[in-house]
This record gives sequence, structure tokens and C-alpha cells, in this order.
Amino acid sequence: MKQWIGIVLFMVFVTSMTSCYNTTLPKPDKLISKNKFVKMMVDIYLVQGINNGLSSKNELKKLTQTDLYYSVLKKYSVPDTVFIRSLIYYSSFPKEYEKMHVEIMDILNQSELQIKPQQKLDLKTK
Repeated sequence: MKQWIGIVLFMVFVTSMTSCYNTTLPKPDKLISKNKFVKMMVDIYLVQGINNGLSSKNELKKLTQTDLYYSVLKKYSVPDTVFIRSLIYYSSFPKEYEKMHVEIMDILNQSELQIKPQQKLDLKTK
């Protein structure tokens, strides 16, 4: 019985050591640059916000979330397969992807700060 436990533990150890070896993906042929990818992700987050706000608008209900995503891809002239491969590649490096995500959130927060003073001004004039 002790032999089986030893064999199982050894197999688990070997499996865990080999599974941690070289987990990064190879770089895709057509990789979107980091700067362009960050800009695209900012637009995608904005599209998500627009889509959430459209749920009550009858005239714009025909737009689907997919239509809005593809509008971002069209804006940057990037095929969906290239975007998906780039997303998978960048997300395979969690620390770098987190830095990119922080940059995206900073851009969105700056945009929000630029809009909020105008909204307060509009409320005061009403």
C-alpha cells in the first residue's frame, strides 16, 4: 500500500513539474501592438457601456453587442481572429496583461473625469 502511495505522489510531483514548464504561447504571426491593443480595449469597454445604456432605447435595440464589437474591429481594421489571438497571447502573460489593464482603466477614468464636470454644469443650468 505504501508503494502505491509513493508511486501516486511521485506521479503527481512529475506531472506538476512538467505542467509548469513553458506555459507561454508562441507569438502569433499578426500580433496587434500593445498600444493599439490598449486603444482597442478602451473602445471595447466603452462599447460595453453603450450597450448597457441602450437596453432602454427602442430605436437602438436592433444593435447587438456583437455589432458593437465588430464596429471596434472595423474602426481599427483588425480581423476578429487576429484580435482573439492577440488577446489570448497577451493574457498568457498575467503581469504584463495586468499592467495593460491598469493603463486601460486609467484612460477610462481620465475620460470620465473630463465628462463629469460638464454633467454637473448641465445640471446646474436646468
